[in-house]
Amino acid sequence: MSSIDLSKYEADVAAAEAEVARIREENARLAEAYRDDPTEDTHEVLRRGAASLAAARDRCDAARVALKLAQKSGSPHGLLAQGGVVAGSVAVAIPPGTPSGARARIVEEALSAELTEAARELGVVLAAPVERYTRERPGRDAEGRTILDVSGHVEGDVLMPAVTRGAKNARRG
Repeated sequence: MSSIDLSKYEADVAAAEAEVARIREENARLAEAYRDDPTEDTHEVLRRGAASLAAARDRCDAARVALKLAQKSGSPHGLLAQGGVVAGSVAVAIPPGTPSGARARIVEEALSAELTEAARELGVVLAAPVERYTRERPGRDAEGRTILDVSGHVEGDVLMPAVTRGAKNARRG
């Protein structure tokens, strides 16, 4: 492992955990308001609060994985396979305007070997094309690369994508 400063990753985890705690407290207040006034407007606010919490949990999970990867490999990107789950991220150079077929090939080249190895560590095989295990993060890294979160879980003897189609479509639309 190269020597990197883990304090940034630890601070990211702490900030993400604090954000989850803050949103949970806020959602508890929203739920109380909904119980006092169960209108469609307060229900919509409650739904948005739940969506915010889910997004904050995703960011927290990504920060924890980045910290573990940094501790293990010296890089915030890579895959961890343990307990029937594969999680991690990969940075990929995808030029703007790349057609979806070419994008899928770029992701396949960048991730195929590592994802297949992670599945092998868990004693399973991939159940879907590599791109189905990814979800694009908004924005780009400092080098202009697209960051893809990678997630899968074991079902029987296959590794299933753990990225919902709705989440993938929301990022693209």
